[in-house]
Amino acid sequence: MNSLLAHVDHVIGAAGGSPLYQIGAEHLAGLIALIALPIGALILRRRGTPDLTPLQWLLVGLLAASAAIHAGLAVSNDHGDGLSVLFIVDAVLLGLVARRVLRGSPAGRLGVAVLIGSIGAYWLSALRGEAPDQVGLATKLIEILALAIVVQPASGQSRLRSVTGVVAIVIFALGTATSSWIGAFRAAAAEPGAVAGHHVHAGSVAPPGTIFPAVPPRDATPAERAAAAEIVESARIALARYADPAVAAADGYHVNGLAGIDFHAANPAYEHDDRVLDPAHPETLVYAVAPDGRPVLMGAMFLMPKIGSPGPTIGGPLTVWHAHQHVCFSLTPPALAGLLSPLGACPIGTIDVPLTPEMIHIWIVPGAPEPFGDLDEAWKRAYLQAIARRP
Repeated sequence: MNSLLAHVDHVIGAAGGSPLYQIGAEHLAGLIALIALPIGALILRRRGTPDLTPLQWLLVGLLAASAAIHAGLAVSNDHGDGLSVLFIVDAVLLGLVARRVLRGSPAGRLGVAVLIGSIGAYWLSALRGEAPDQVGLATKLIEILALAIVVQPASGQSRLRSVTGVVAIVIFALGTATSSWIGAFRAAAAEPGAVAGHHVHAGSVAPPGTIFPAVPPRDATPAERAAAAEIVESARIALARYADPAVAAADGYHVNGLAGIDFHAANPAYEHDDRVLDPAHPETLVYAVAPDGRPVLMGAMFLMPKIGSPGPTIGGPLTVWHAHQHVCFSLTPPALAGLLSPLGACPIGTIDVPLTPEMIHIWIVPGAPEPFGDLDEAWKRAYLQAIARRP
């Protein structure tokens, strides 16, 4: 357990993982503000408990929780004066609707307008590139549930109105998830150059599914550059034999179904042999298929033996390892199937892998702009097209 915690501290640091799966430090004040809810409940009890139905009590609790969180966010003042004012307005309006329900009146159109406005404001914020986190997502889900209670059909209402209400709630849930996806990726791309290779500079945001260590921006020393160049050249020589996928298959690499431009052929035997960054025994080979159908060995991926073991950064800032968080893994066939959604679900038939061991790629193709980072898809396609033109 200690090694796992050390690993998380090493690889996540202050800015290593996506806020989408975490609680942002600037939102902790919102959670702390929830402490006010039990205090409010005690005050209510002393004054006399209103005669409400269980569903009305649930609605009051949901509205009060969202109001408390917004009030806490306003007090923390980490979002700028403009947003702080909006948080205060939202908290006051949600509190007024909760008070209205406490007095036995329906939330009515005011409740619908306040909840829709709050949810819509979250969408706009995310679409503009504000990084969503678990506090923001949970608050919006609370408000969507409150909205579902408010718009529930009364007895005698038409079936069409009932169906319309259900469809609207589904749209709000899907819209919240979609805007959160967009916000998470836009926040990661908001500062070109902030994410370099497989590390992030302080203050920048990693994309969902990937954990980059926060690395102070600095140039590699001459010794680190030499070590990085040496490992790339060693890999290029050692892996040349695997240009033929049949040779790779004979050595235990899973090359069946080779297709696409980012095919990872794993070798399970090498994943547990305790070798670390051994150019002759990479845990995974990476292939691509050229337009003429020719398989091309692009490089290799090296994997640490277990979670909790940081990879050796022999090239300093040039060779920073990374990990993945909340990836969805299919068992039949074994393959990556996507990322955990903002609503906490993986595709049917897949499981959530919360954290992987650290890994690093080494690209051996000539002219690779980032020998240890991500190869741009456009660059890969241009390279493969050039390969296909060769006799």
